[in-house]
Amino acid sequence: MDIKSALEEAYRYGRGYTDQGKVADYIPELAKQHRDTVGATLINPDFETVSVGEDHYKFSAQSIAKIIIYLCVLETYDISYVRQFIGVTPSSKPFNSIIELELSHKNIPVNPFINAGAIVATSLLAQEYNENTFEKIRERAREVIGRSDLDYSHAIYQSESGSAFANRALTYMLLNDGIISPKINVEDMLNAYFKSCSLLVNTLDLAKLGAVLAHDGKDAEGKQILSVENASILRTVMATCGTYDYAGEFALLVGIPAKSGVGGGIVASSRSGYGIGVFCPGLDKHGNSYVGVRMLERLSKLLNLHIY
Repeated sequence: MDIKSALEEAYRYGRGYTDQGKVADYIPELAKQHRDTVGATLINPDFETVSVGEDHYKFSAQSIAKIIIYLCVLETYDISYVRQFIGVTPSSKPFNSIIELELSHKNIPVNPFINAGAIVATSLLAQEYNENTFEKIRERAREVIGRSDLDYSHAIYQSESGSAFANRALTYMLLNDGIISPKINVEDMLNAYFKSCSLLVNTLDLAKLGAVLAHDGKDAEGKQILSVENASILRTVMATCGTYDYAGEFALLVGIPAKSGVGGGIVASSRSGYGIGVFCPGLDKHGNSYVGVRMLERLSKLLNLHIY
């Protein structure tokens, strides 16, 4: 089946589930999204691009930004050092779980794609870049995605910052346990994290990110945007940890490395060279786009993308 027909069929299938899921209303600005907004973009191994639905609709990256945050950390420190502060173990608890942090080995976050892990990752960047931490993350996102005007939503950032009680609780637990350095300015660090989560993307942006990772760090022009090693690390952690405590079921049903965000987006990166971005803001109980997972499940079957 050609990629356009496959994407259109996956889109039709996914739209049948727009009555499912719930928008992330714990962030007031995200509560304004409509569950029937659906878009998808697919880039094939030859960098041919097809889209359906609301492919230019901008939404906040939320946890998808954790890919870029972790990439910046990997490019700043040796991975053996990073693993003293952030693990790479799949999560068995919700992405914002305090209990998981308390039960984790040496109280370090189990992986970089849950909130505690991304907060520690941002704190490591803050030790190196100080007040320029967010600018570092934003610039790297622009380079990897290939869009120089990519920026964050002030409204979503303010809404997120004003309602981030659980994230602040995690942060001060990490500070108390010595995982976050007391030398950094905690509020400045959190602001960098919240702004990163508020970066505005569309499904084309996500598909480009997925394609770069799928091509071992190279973009459509063949330019090496990130190292082969880091592309491999990111795909691996996406496969095991990218959809929170749903990762096992996602691996069974979809079988593609992916990272979701509570803004409603999911980026997927197939080792066979496909980059995929999907969006619909209705979330399942794990924090993944309900419609997005259904679209990816159908695409995986139609194009034989399941890596297992």
